[in-house]
Amino acid sequence: MFKFKVSYVALAAALSSSVVYADPSSYTHKSGAHVIDIEAPNAAGVSHNLYREFNVGPNGTILNNSASDVNHDTHGNIAKNNNLTNGSASVILNEVTSNKMSNLQGFIEVNGQKADVVIANPNGISCSGCSFINTNKAVLTTGQVNLSDTGAIDSYTVTQGKITIGDKGMNASSNYAILLADAIAINGTLNAASTALSAGNFTYNNATGEIANHGKTATVMQMLIPEYSIDISNLGGIKANSISMVGNTLGLGVRNKGVISANSMLMMTSYGSLINEGAINADGLVANMVSAGDMKNKGTINSTAYATALSSLGTLNNEGTIASSKTLGVNASGDLVNAGTFRGTQMLSVASGGNLTTRYGSYIDSDGQLAVSAVNIDNGGSILGDVTNIAFSGNTLNVTGNIRANSSLTVQAKKDDNITSGKIYNKGRIEGNDVSIVTNGNLDQEGNIVGQHSLSIKGDVIDNTYYIYGDTLSIESNYLRNRATIDGNAVNITANNGILNEGQMMSSGDMTLYTQQTADITNYKTIKANGSLTMTTRYVKNGGYRCGFLNLSICNAGSLSADKLVVNSYHNYASDMGGRQQYKQAEINTIR
Repeated sequence: MFKFKVSYVALAAALSSSVVYADPSSYTHKSGAHVIDIEAPNAAGVSHNLYREFNVGPNGTILNNSASDVNHDTHGNIAKNNNLTNGSASVILNEVTSNKMSNLQGFIEVNGQKADVVIANPNGISCSGCSFINTNKAVLTTGQVNLSDTGAIDSYTVTQGKITIGDKGMNASSNYAILLADAIAINGTLNAASTALSAGNFTYNNATGEIANHGKTATVMQMLIPEYSIDISNLGGIKANSISMVGNTLGLGVRNKGVISANSMLMMTSYGSLINEGAINADGLVANMVSAGDMKNKGTINSTAYATALSSLGTLNNEGTIASSKTLGVNASGDLVNAGTFRGTQMLSVASGGNLTTRYGSYIDSDGQLAVSAVNIDNGGSILGDVTNIAFSGNTLNVTGNIRANSSLTVQAKKDDNITSGKIYNKGRIEGNDVSIVTNGNLDQEGNIVGQHSLSIKGDVIDNTYYIYGDTLSIESNYLRNRATIDGNAVNITANNGILNEGQMMSSGDMTLYTQQTADITNYKTIKANGSLTMTTRYVKNGGYRCGFLNLSICNAGSLSADKLVVNSYHNYASDMGGRQQYKQAEINTIR
């Protein structure tokens, strides 16, 4: 086929803006595609082609990398490239030297030997309907291409420019696609075998993929009116086996409103915020999302990867669904708010370096191990695991929702493996098969605490105004006040500084009550054991208290009921054993 060398001026006069303007030798093929005879490669296999404009129209562009004629299945005969007498290129570098951006609207095909294709334009690149054929790697960059001493591409340095994927998308389904720019906007679907996106000011190592961040910081205006280093619109998306996304600008975020799907690996990193308002789907080995700023999810993040991790150095706010069929780790250095769902089927860890707040109707759940930790916890939602561990290092754990475990549940006020004096307020439901609650602070219990098999509670002052049950129940405190119901099959209660019962303390088996020798057991209501009732204390007061007109009446006379009553008194018997007493046997001991 006839070919000719064409100058930029002649080509610009003859062709529309929808085709390639090339300084290398080029021509229009009879198929309508534009053919560029690339320059001869250097010793490193790089064909370096300089353009004043590089645009691809709907009919596409062929980069001729063949030293012999090719009978193309689609385009017919494509004449050989006479520049390649010493062999074909392994990398075809297309670099724009003017101030005009590139518009890519069709296919870019390597004719002949497969090669990497690089399009470098600092003025910006728009791809809408572009695709890459017979390429190993497709690189779109607004950065400077840095060649090594051997002539190979060493790295890319990005300081400006924007890459936009338009509504017709980008197809590199057989290739590794790399997008490197100051800003990246995706308004269509990017399909690739694997892809890496990096935005901001940085240097990208071509051999390793390592990124050296140059530390660009967003302006105050950019922070007030949020802008994003990488922005995927609701019509945009990325589909690839492995996906790596890095927003390098401090203070600018990465936002997804579309669909991101990774089949083997997903890595998302933002030096600003990381926001998902769309759908993120990850399979394979690893799914990892990291933000230096705040992380927000209003959409869905679903993973079947072996390990899924979300980490924010700021706050983390979830209003959608974040779920893994295997293991899920969620960590925020700041506050963490959940108004949606966290689910890790096999294992789930939710940790906050600040406060954790779960809203009404929210869920944190796992069929396996579940660990939740924060400084302070305000739980209005549902926390459910098989083996569940709750730890808070601050002042309060407030429960108005429910905390449950199918097997064991541990709730601890703990910091650095030391039990602290954090206070527990329960107005909800804390339940498990085996339940342990430990604090050196107070427990204000206005809800349900249930251990179907066993329940152990340790605290300073325990005030119960609703319901505590454990088949095997153990309570250790400095002071216990019961104004409602404490129930179990085997009940052991130690309150060093006294027990005040104004409700019902019951055991279907034995019950043991213990105080120090300077403290008392006062019963104004009901203490009942179907087995033995053993009380060790200074003295037992089972009467009521004077009330009514001139204090002439007795109110709340207590009731003691047991098969066998044993009183071990540090006093000479008991101060007031009035009220109602019902037992078959009695044993009174004075402890000297």
